[in-house]
Amino acid sequence: MFQFLPKLELRHLLMLRAIAASPTLAEAAHRLSITPSALTHRLREAERRTALPLVARGGRRARLTDAGERFLLAANRCLAELESAEREVNAGAGSARQVVRIGGSTLCGYDWLPALLRHLEANQPLIDIEMIIDVSLNPMAALRDRRIDLAVTPNRSRGREVSAVRLFQDELIALVPAEHPKAKRRHLDVRDLITETYVTDTTAQESGREYERLFEPAGVRPARILRAGHMEAVIALVRAGLGLTVTTRTSAAPFVVGGGLQLVPLTAASRHLTWYAHYRTTRLRGAAVRIVSETLAEVVSGRNSS
Repeated sequence: MFQFLPKLELRHLLMLRAIAASPTLAEAAHRLSITPSALTHRLREAERRTALPLVARGGRRARLTDAGERFLLAANRCLAELESAEREVNAGAGSARQVVRIGGSTLCGYDWLPALLRHLEANQPLIDIEMIIDVSLNPMAALRDRRIDLAVTPNRSRGREVSAVRLFQDELIALVPAEHPKAKRRHLDVRDLITETYVTDTTAQESGREYERLFEPAGVRPARILRAGHMEAVIALVRAGLGLTVTTRTSAAPFVVGGGLQLVPLTAASRHLTWYAHYRTTRLRGAAVRIVSETLAEVVSGRNSS
């Protein structure tokens, strides 16, 4: 039976990643701990094997061609999978400590994190937690790509390869400047939001956010959007009276204490969120990740009942 034999080797994939992350080929060579001439030889070898130009010639900055970018995408996936496999095999081979990487959607809040760490330290001292923040727009994709081990999201994902543990309920709520006329309203409709400057950290269609839950079902969009890029910047702009936003009650609670802000409930039935912890049902590392997800559920349950 014919078996596919890749033309590029691991060293070529590492080379493409280094070139993409470096302003010059010399800097890429430094990242790889090889000489510039060795990098040039490796690049020419890769281009000869693929019969494609992988780096655009000319100009001061090293730039991948379209073919190079496509191979880089595959390289990132392969290297991430290899790294994850090495972690899992090492853990399954008797490594004393295990690291569980957690990523959550933007509005999950992290008030549960200290209690989770304290509980694990007291009861599971060989399990460490690493928070991966840069996957917040799509933690389920990061889970599938094995960049994280536990994904906290407001939507339950179903499938044989993913298990879900229910964590807590929350709600989307309007955050309004305290002196704004609408701050005195008992409730706000989604159409009350689109007549104001809408402040947001991102306009990406993140699952469970206000675009999916509020704006799309009503068939409306804010007339003016102010993209702040970070939730703390959003809070600062709303507090200054430059607009309003929608967040979760849990995420907003720490900021409201400082004054200048008012939480106003929304009338939409879809404002209610149920958060879940998802993990892959694999043999290796499965026990540690399951323990963390169940511990997290226990922690938030105790928080909500107190």
